[in-house]
Amino acid sequence: MERDENAAKNPDGAAGDRAPLLSVRDLATYFRVEGGVAKAVDGISFDVMPGEVLGIVGESGSGKSVASLSILRLIPDPPGHIARGEIRYGGRDLLKLSYQEMRSIRGNEIAMIFQEPMTALNPVFTIGFQLIETLRQHHPQMSKQEAFERAVLRLEQVKIPDAAKRMRDHPHQFSGGMRQRVMIAMALCCNPQLLIADEPTTALDVTTQAQIMELMLTLRARREGGSIILITHDLAVVAETCRRVIVMYGGKIQEVGTVDQIFSSPRHPYTIGLLESLPSAQRGKDRLHTIPGNVPYIMDLPTGCKFCTRCEKVIDRCHQEEPELHQLKNGQLVRCHLVEDEAVKVSGDMPSTTTSAPAP
Repeated sequence: MERDENAAKNPDGAAGDRAPLLSVRDLATYFRVEGGVAKAVDGISFDVMPGEVLGIVGESGSGKSVASLSILRLIPDPPGHIARGEIRYGGRDLLKLSYQEMRSIRGNEIAMIFQEPMTALNPVFTIGFQLIETLRQHHPQMSKQEAFERAVLRLEQVKIPDAAKRMRDHPHQFSGGMRQRVMIAMALCCNPQLLIADEPTTALDVTTQAQIMELMLTLRARREGGSIILITHDLAVVAETCRRVIVMYGGKIQEVGTVDQIFSSPRHPYTIGLLESLPSAQRGKDRLHTIPGNVPYIMDLPTGCKFCTRCEKVIDRCHQEEPELHQLKNGQLVRCHLVEDEAVKVSGDMPSTTTSAPAP
């Protein structure tokens, strides 16, 4: 699979003079649980540029999926709620839109491929019914015949054989890979500008994973300026498809950089640990590296750095004070006390946690 073309054309990930397609600022999403408040996402900021494939990686419980659901305001309330922040798309703050206004954006302008297609698809209705309903929800003037033809076309685009015939089938009659293709077809029904893919290749074999990712990139390329947020724990997929990478841990962004920066010169101890855990031909039969300890319980996160209880480079300050997100000379962003001396000053009008790399 080839690297995203935009990464080759603009390898430094610079925003240039273009406006972001999506801007998230100081987003915090909390859950009210017995015993207190769980801060699943605690003040993250990032931009998604037109035509970009942005990767968000981290272990389970790091806040990746909650962040994506927050963008579409799909957090169940109660127990969850978006405590603060701003999510700007098309000049509007999505957090200030009405329920009806938000419904018109979901699927039509911003679509999501959910982690488990079997639970995201309704098992009672046929695939065709669900695709047609999605189309007519956003295009009420569209006839059933037009919607049927558009749905068949989308299934054909995601390489489902006998698409017209399979419209009559139910989700359980599809394999895991085929159900994921149906989810992609449904997400792309209305030609959204931004596609959020939450673990789109989970539980699929390696061949099917490659096909699904290739399919997503191909369909994105057909939509000029279309972007993808890829949420995954699979660093190999990120290396092949993304342009920039956000590393999350403990509900916060720990490091941001281009794919080349993250894979060739990671700076945060957590990122280094993730990369060292990957199997390598150079390592031979040696045991894989593991990050010591476990992800801390979200209700009992450390006072200082969220990674301090597992970090092999920890210093006393890490237990007492949470580091800021420092910007390095190459544009990389790192939340670690150990890189503080290398940090450069950021202009006053730029948020301290923005993730757009500077132009060279």
